[in-house]
Order: sequence, then C-alpha cells, then structure tokens
Amino acid sequence: MKFFATISFFIAISMASADVLSDCKCGTGYKPTKTNDGKVQCDGIMLLHSKPCNIPEYPHCDCSGTVTGILSDYTGTWCSENKLGKEQRRWRCENTQEWDTFYREHPDLVPKTTTEN
Repeated sequence: MKFFATISFFIAISMASADVLSDCKCGTGYKPTKTNDGKVQCDGIMLLHSKPCNIPEYPHCDCSGTVTGILSDYTGTWCSENKLGKEQRRWRCENTQEWDTFYREHPDLVPKTTTEN
C-alpha cells in the first residue's frame, strides 16, 4: 500500500508540472522548460536565450524600397531608411492587415503615439 501511495504521489507531481508547462505558450524557436528552482520559462531551441511564458509574438515587418533597417520603439515598428547614421525617413510596415489584427488581439500593446516622417 505504501508503494502505491508513493507511486501515486510521483504521478500527481509529474501531472502538476505538466499542467504548468502546458500553460506556458512560447513563440517560434522556443520551448517551455522548467528550471531547477521550479520556474517555467521559454528556452531557445537553437540559441542560448530564455524569456517569460505567454509573451505575444509580434508580426514580421514587411518593407520594400530602400529600407536599411527596421526600427522598433515606443511609437511602434517601422521601416526605416538611414544614411550616415541619420534616419532619413520611416514608414509603416507594409503588412498592415497583419499588424492591425495583432493589435486588435493585444490592445495593451498598441503604441501610445505614432509618428511617420
């Protein structure tokens, strides 16, 4: 009987940790893992990087033309053209439907202000 109770205890513990791991949603390239101290986090599969669970994955920013970089700041994510270390112009990501859908699903992540130049 004691053996059965011990086995039941370990099954219950493993099921409880599975529930915690299953509650952890990770983005592409990450998997949920449990650290030695019992914390659940997302660990990179092909890179040495960890991040918290359930962080929404932002869409990619599609740009065309003379784009030299993609800028993300408090005003949002932008296509950017830079020359000699100075920003010449910026414009919205061209996949606007994808970004609009993302912001509808995550209204708390909508940038506070938007500035286009």
